[in-house]
Amino acid sequence: MTGQDGLTFDFGGGLFLIDLPQPMAGFRRFISSWFFRDTVGRRVLVDPGPAGTIPLLLHELEKLTDGVDLVLLTHIHLDHAGGLTEFCSHYPGVEVIAHPRAFRHLREPRKLWDASVHTLGDIALMYGEPAPLPPSVPLLEQDPAGLIEIFPTPGHAPHHISLRVPSGGRTLFFVGEAAGMVLPLEDGARDSIAPGASLWLRPTTPPRFDADAARSSLSLLASVLRGDELLCYAHWGTSENPRERTLQAREQLERWFSLIEPLRDRTPEEIVEYLLAHDPLLRRSGDLPPDLLDRERRFMANSVRGMIG
Repeated sequence: MTGQDGLTFDFGGGLFLIDLPQPMAGFRRFISSWFFRDTVGRRVLVDPGPAGTIPLLLHELEKLTDGVDLVLLTHIHLDHAGGLTEFCSHYPGVEVIAHPRAFRHLREPRKLWDASVHTLGDIALMYGEPAPLPPSVPLLEQDPAGLIEIFPTPGHAPHHISLRVPSGGRTLFFVGEAAGMVLPLEDGARDSIAPGASLWLRPTTPPRFDADAARSSLSLLASVLRGDELLCYAHWGTSENPRERTLQAREQLERWFSLIEPLRDRTPEEIVEYLLAHDPLLRRSGDLPPDLLDRERRFMANSVRGMIG
Protein backbone atom coordinates (compact mmCIF):
# COMPACT_ATOMS: atom_id res chain seq x y z
CA MET A 1 0.00 0.00 0.00
CA THR A 2 1.32 3.43 -0.86
CA GLY A 3 0.14 6.84 0.26
CA GLN A 4 -0.45 9.91 -1.90
CA ASP A 5 -0.22 13.13 0.12
CA GLY A 6 -1.12 11.01 3.14
CA LEU A 7 -4.82 10.97 2.21
CA THR A 8 -5.23 8.58 -0.73
CA PHE A 9 -3.98 5.03 -0.28
CA ASP A 10 -3.39 2.68 -3.20
CA PHE A 11 -4.34 -0.93 -2.41
CA GLY A 12 -3.35 -2.14 -5.86
CA GLY A 13 -5.49 -3.31 -8.74
CA GLY A 14 -7.10 0.10 -9.08
CA LEU A 15 -8.56 0.17 -5.55
CA PHE A 16 -8.04 3.38 -3.59
CA LEU A 17 -9.00 4.41 -0.07
CA ILE A 18 -9.43 8.15 0.46
CA ASP A 19 -9.03 9.12 4.10
CA LEU A 20 -11.39 11.86 5.28
CA PRO A 21 -9.99 13.35 8.49
CA GLN A 22 -12.42 15.55 10.40
CA PRO A 23 -11.68 18.80 12.27
CA MET A 24 -11.80 17.20 15.72
CA ALA A 25 -9.06 15.51 17.70
CA GLY A 26 -8.73 11.81 16.90
CA PHE A 27 -10.86 11.82 13.75
CA ARG A 28 -8.20 10.59 11.36
CA ARG A 29 -7.87 7.18 9.76
CA PHE A 30 -11.47 6.68 10.76
CA ILE A 31 -13.79 7.86 7.98
CA SER A 32 -12.97 6.98 4.39
CA SER A 33 -14.33 6.51 0.88
CA TRP A 34 -13.38 3.78 -1.57
CA PHE A 35 -12.84 4.33 -5.30
CA PHE A 36 -12.34 1.75 -8.06
CA ARG A 37 -13.49 0.69 -11.52
CA ASP A 38 -15.64 -2.40 -11.85
CA THR A 39 -15.22 -5.01 -14.58
CA VAL A 40 -17.53 -3.15 -17.00
CA GLY A 41 -15.50 0.03 -16.60
CA ARG A 42 -17.79 2.03 -14.33
CA ARG A 43 -16.09 4.48 -12.00
CA VAL A 44 -17.44 3.60 -8.56
CA LEU A 45 -17.31 5.41 -5.23
CA VAL A 46 -18.36 3.76 -1.96
CA ASP A 47 -19.68 6.05 0.83
CA PRO A 48 -18.81 9.69 0.05
CA GLY A 49 -18.67 10.58 3.74
CA PRO A 50 -19.81 13.65 5.68
CA ALA A 51 -20.94 16.92 4.14
CA GLY A 52 -18.02 18.78 5.69
CA THR A 53 -15.31 16.86 3.83
CA ILE A 54 -16.82 16.67 0.32
CA PRO A 55 -14.38 19.35 -0.95
CA LEU A 56 -11.49 17.23 0.29
CA LEU A 57 -12.94 14.10 -1.32
CA LEU A 58 -13.42 15.88 -4.66
CA HIS A 59 -9.86 17.19 -4.53
CA GLU A 60 -8.45 13.70 -4.00
CA LEU A 61 -10.68 12.17 -6.68
CA GLU A 62 -9.36 14.65 -9.25
CA LYS A 63 -6.05 12.80 -9.00
CA LEU A 64 -7.72 9.48 -9.83
CA THR A 65 -10.57 10.07 -12.25
CA ASP A 66 -12.39 12.58 -14.43
CA GLY A 67 -15.81 11.33 -13.33
CA VAL A 68 -17.89 8.98 -11.21
CA ASP A 69 -20.68 6.82 -12.64
CA LEU A 70 -21.99 5.01 -9.57
CA VAL A 71 -22.15 5.59 -5.82
CA LEU A 72 -22.65 2.66 -3.44
CA LEU A 73 -23.96 3.41 0.04
CA THR A 74 -23.42 0.79 2.71
CA HIS A 75 -25.75 2.92 4.88
CA ILE A 76 -26.77 6.55 5.26
CA HIS A 77 -25.40 7.64 8.62
CA LEU A 78 -23.83 11.10 8.40
CA ASP A 79 -20.25 9.85 8.33
CA HIS A 80 -21.03 7.72 5.27
CA ALA A 81 -23.60 9.60 3.21
CA GLY A 82 -24.12 13.05 4.73
CA GLY A 83 -22.37 14.68 1.78
CA LEU A 84 -24.09 12.65 -0.96
CA THR A 85 -26.12 15.51 -2.43
CA GLU A 86 -23.18 17.88 -2.80
CA PHE A 87 -21.06 15.05 -4.17
CA CYS A 88 -23.62 14.07 -6.81
CA SER A 89 -23.99 17.70 -7.92
CA HIS A 90 -20.42 17.50 -9.24
CA TYR A 91 -21.05 14.39 -11.35
CA PRO A 92 -24.12 14.75 -13.62
CA GLY A 93 -25.62 11.38 -14.51
CA VAL A 94 -24.28 9.58 -11.45
CA GLU A 95 -26.52 6.83 -10.03
CA VAL A 96 -26.81 5.72 -6.40
CA ILE A 97 -27.39 2.21 -5.05
CA ALA A 98 -28.74 1.99 -1.50
CA HIS A 99 -31.21 0.03 0.59
CA PRO A 100 -34.78 1.06 -0.34
CA ARG A 101 -35.47 1.90 3.31
CA ALA A 102 -32.89 4.67 2.94
CA PHE A 103 -34.51 6.36 -0.04
CA ARG A 104 -36.95 8.62 1.79
CA HIS A 105 -34.26 9.76 4.26
CA LEU A 106 -31.97 10.69 1.36
CA ARG A 107 -34.73 12.70 -0.31
CA GLU A 108 -35.79 14.31 2.96
CA PRO A 109 -33.05 14.02 5.60
CA ARG A 110 -34.55 16.15 8.39
CA LYS A 111 -35.52 13.18 10.59
CA LEU A 112 -32.10 11.58 10.09
CA TRP A 113 -30.40 14.86 10.97
CA ASP A 114 -32.41 15.41 14.13
CA ALA A 115 -31.75 11.86 15.33
CA SER A 116 -28.05 12.21 14.57
CA VAL A 117 -27.74 15.44 16.53
CA HIS A 118 -29.57 13.82 19.46
CA THR A 119 -27.23 10.80 19.45
CA LEU A 120 -23.89 12.34 18.44
CA GLY A 121 -24.19 15.98 19.52
CA ASP A 122 -21.12 17.98 18.53
CA ILE A 123 -19.86 15.17 16.29
CA ALA A 124 -22.98 15.46 14.12
CA LEU A 125 -22.51 19.23 13.92
CA MET A 126 -18.92 18.65 12.82
CA TYR A 127 -20.04 16.25 10.08
CA GLY A 128 -22.52 18.79 8.75
CA GLU A 129 -26.21 18.68 7.90
CA PRO A 130 -27.17 16.61 4.83
CA ALA A 131 -29.05 18.30 1.99
CA PRO A 132 -32.05 16.65 0.28
CA LEU A 133 -31.10 14.55 -2.73
CA PRO A 134 -32.95 15.91 -5.80
CA PRO A 135 -35.18 13.67 -7.95
CA SER A 136 -32.70 14.09 -10.81
CA VAL A 137 -30.33 11.67 -9.05
CA PRO A 138 -31.62 8.09 -9.52
CA LEU A 139 -31.85 5.89 -6.42
CA LEU A 140 -31.50 2.21 -7.28
CA GLU A 141 -32.23 -0.91 -5.24
CA GLN A 142 -30.29 -3.20 -7.58
CA ASP A 143 -27.40 -2.88 -10.00
CA PRO A 144 -28.80 -2.32 -13.52
CA ALA A 145 -25.72 -4.06 -14.95
CA GLY A 146 -26.37 -7.15 -12.81
CA LEU A 147 -22.77 -7.14 -11.66
CA ILE A 148 -22.97 -6.11 -8.00
CA GLU A 149 -24.33 -8.55 -5.43
CA ILE A 150 -26.17 -6.84 -2.58
CA PHE A 151 -26.73 -8.41 0.83
CA PRO A 152 -29.00 -6.93 3.54
CA THR A 153 -26.91 -6.70 6.72
CA PRO A 154 -28.95 -4.78 9.32
CA GLY A 155 -28.05 -4.43 12.97
CA HIS A 156 -25.83 -1.38 12.87
CA ALA A 157 -28.68 0.23 10.93
CA PRO A 158 -31.89 -1.23 9.45
CA HIS A 159 -30.91 0.09 6.01
CA HIS A 160 -27.36 -1.33 6.06
CA ILE A 161 -26.19 -3.39 3.08
CA SER A 162 -22.95 -5.14 2.11
CA LEU A 163 -21.85 -5.42 -1.50
CA ARG A 164 -19.68 -7.82 -3.51
CA VAL A 165 -18.14 -6.38 -6.69
CA PRO A 166 -15.63 -7.86 -9.16
CA SER A 167 -12.85 -5.40 -9.98
CA GLY A 168 -9.37 -5.62 -11.44
CA GLY A 169 -9.09 -9.39 -11.44
CA ARG A 170 -10.27 -9.80 -7.84
CA THR A 171 -13.44 -9.53 -5.82
CA LEU A 172 -14.09 -6.68 -3.42
CA PHE A 173 -16.52 -7.09 -0.53
CA PHE A 174 -17.65 -3.83 1.05
CA VAL A 175 -18.88 -4.76 4.50
CA GLY A 176 -19.57 -1.27 5.86
CA GLU A 177 -19.92 -1.64 9.63
CA ALA A 178 -21.68 -5.01 9.66
CA ALA A 179 -18.51 -6.73 10.93
CA GLY A 180 -17.28 -3.99 13.25
CA MET A 181 -14.45 -1.54 12.72
CA VAL A 182 -10.69 -1.99 12.53
CA LEU A 183 -7.86 0.35 13.39
CA PRO A 184 -4.48 0.17 11.65
CA LEU A 185 -1.92 -0.35 14.39
CA GLU A 186 1.01 -0.11 12.02
CA ASP A 187 1.83 2.51 9.40
CA GLY A 188 -0.78 1.18 7.02
CA ALA A 189 -4.02 -0.75 6.99
CA ARG A 190 -3.14 -4.01 5.27
CA ASP A 191 -3.76 -7.38 6.87
CA SER A 192 0.01 -7.98 6.85
CA ILE A 193 0.14 -9.81 10.15
CA ALA A 194 -1.46 -13.01 11.33
CA PRO A 195 -5.18 -12.39 11.95
CA GLY A 196 -5.71 -11.56 15.61
CA ALA A 197 -2.02 -11.16 16.41
CA SER A 198 -2.00 -7.36 16.35
CA LEU A 199 -5.59 -6.45 15.73
CA TRP A 200 -7.86 -3.72 17.05
CA LEU A 201 -11.40 -4.79 16.27
CA ARG A 202 -14.56 -3.61 18.00
CA PRO A 203 -18.33 -3.78 17.42
CA THR A 204 -20.24 -0.76 16.16
CA THR A 205 -23.54 -0.99 17.99
CA PRO A 206 -25.19 2.46 18.22
CA PRO A 207 -28.31 3.14 20.29
CA ARG A 208 -31.43 1.50 18.87
CA PHE A 209 -29.14 -1.43 18.14
CA ASP A 210 -30.88 -4.59 16.91
CA ALA A 211 -28.83 -7.46 18.32
CA ASP A 212 -30.77 -10.22 16.58
CA ALA A 213 -30.41 -8.48 13.24
CA ALA A 214 -26.67 -8.04 13.81
CA ARG A 215 -26.27 -11.72 14.63
CA SER A 216 -28.27 -12.71 11.55
CA SER A 217 -26.18 -10.37 9.40
CA LEU A 218 -22.92 -11.92 10.57
CA SER A 219 -24.34 -15.38 9.96
CA LEU A 220 -25.36 -14.31 6.46
CA LEU A 221 -21.90 -12.94 5.77
CA ALA A 222 -20.32 -16.18 6.96
CA SER A 223 -22.54 -18.13 4.57
CA VAL A 224 -22.04 -15.98 1.46
CA LEU A 225 -18.33 -15.19 1.74
CA ARG A 226 -16.32 -17.48 -0.51
CA GLY A 227 -13.06 -16.63 1.22
CA ASP A 228 -11.27 -15.14 -1.79
CA GLU A 229 -12.70 -11.64 -1.40
CA LEU A 230 -10.83 -8.60 -0.17
CA LEU A 231 -12.89 -7.39 2.79
CA CYS A 232 -13.16 -3.59 2.68
CA TYR A 233 -14.21 -1.89 5.90
CA ALA A 234 -15.96 1.45 6.16
CA HIS A 235 -13.71 2.07 9.19
CA TRP A 236 -10.78 1.46 8.13
CA GLY A 237 -8.78 -0.57 5.63
CA THR A 238 -8.94 -4.15 4.36
CA SER A 239 -8.53 -7.79 5.29
CA GLU A 240 -7.55 -10.72 3.10
CA ASN A 241 -9.14 -13.10 5.62
CA PRO A 242 -12.84 -12.29 5.29
CA ARG A 243 -14.26 -15.43 6.84
CA GLU A 244 -11.96 -15.34 9.86
CA ARG A 245 -12.65 -11.66 10.42
CA THR A 246 -16.40 -12.27 10.27
CA LEU A 247 -16.07 -15.07 12.80
CA GLN A 248 -13.99 -12.84 15.06
CA ALA A 249 -16.63 -10.12 14.86
CA ARG A 250 -19.40 -12.57 15.78
CA GLU A 251 -17.41 -13.99 18.71
CA GLN A 252 -16.55 -10.51 19.92
CA LEU A 253 -20.18 -9.39 19.77
CA GLU A 254 -21.20 -12.28 22.02
CA ARG A 255 -18.22 -11.65 24.30
CA TRP A 256 -19.30 -8.05 24.79
CA PHE A 257 -22.83 -9.11 25.67
CA SER A 258 -21.43 -11.57 28.20
CA LEU A 259 -19.04 -9.05 29.73
CA ILE A 260 -21.58 -6.23 29.86
CA GLU A 261 -24.52 -8.13 31.34
CA PRO A 262 -23.29 -8.21 34.98
CA LEU A 263 -22.16 -4.57 34.73
CA ARG A 264 -25.48 -2.95 33.88
CA ASP A 265 -25.44 -0.88 37.08
CA ARG A 266 -22.21 0.83 36.01
CA THR A 267 -21.84 3.79 33.69
CA PRO A 268 -21.05 3.18 30.01
CA GLU A 269 -17.65 4.79 30.57
CA GLU A 270 -16.84 2.37 33.39
CA ILE A 271 -17.92 -0.54 31.22
CA VAL A 272 -15.63 0.67 28.43
CA GLU A 273 -12.62 0.50 30.74
CA TYR A 274 -13.60 -3.04 31.72
CA LEU A 275 -13.87 -4.03 28.05
CA LEU A 276 -10.48 -2.52 27.27
CA ALA A 277 -8.99 -4.66 30.03
CA HIS A 278 -10.76 -7.93 29.19
CA ASP A 279 -11.37 -8.14 25.43
CA PRO A 280 -8.30 -9.72 23.75
CA LEU A 281 -9.05 -7.88 20.49
CA LEU A 282 -8.61 -4.58 22.33
CA ARG A 283 -5.39 -5.49 24.09
CA ARG A 284 -3.37 -3.13 21.87
CA SER A 285 -5.08 -0.04 23.31
CA GLY A 286 -1.77 1.07 24.79
CA ASP A 287 -0.32 1.26 21.28
CA LEU A 288 -2.95 3.71 20.05
CA PRO A 289 -2.08 7.40 19.93
CA PRO A 290 -3.88 9.19 22.78
CA ASP A 291 -6.22 11.12 20.47
CA LEU A 292 -7.37 7.92 18.74
CA LEU A 293 -7.87 6.14 22.04
CA ASP A 294 -9.97 9.03 23.36
CA ARG A 295 -12.11 8.85 20.23
CA GLU A 296 -12.48 5.10 20.59
CA ARG A 297 -13.54 5.40 24.22
CA ARG A 298 -16.28 7.82 23.18
CA PHE A 299 -17.62 5.56 20.44
CA MET A 300 -17.30 2.44 22.58
CA ALA A 301 -19.44 4.11 25.25
CA ASN A 302 -22.08 4.74 22.59
CA SER A 303 -21.87 1.09 21.54
CA VAL A 304 -22.33 0.01 25.17
CA ARG A 305 -25.45 2.18 25.37
CA GLY A 306 -26.74 0.44 22.26
CA MET A 307 -26.15 -3.01 23.72
CA ILE A 308 -27.71 -2.16 27.08
CA GLY A 309 -30.68 -0.59 25.34
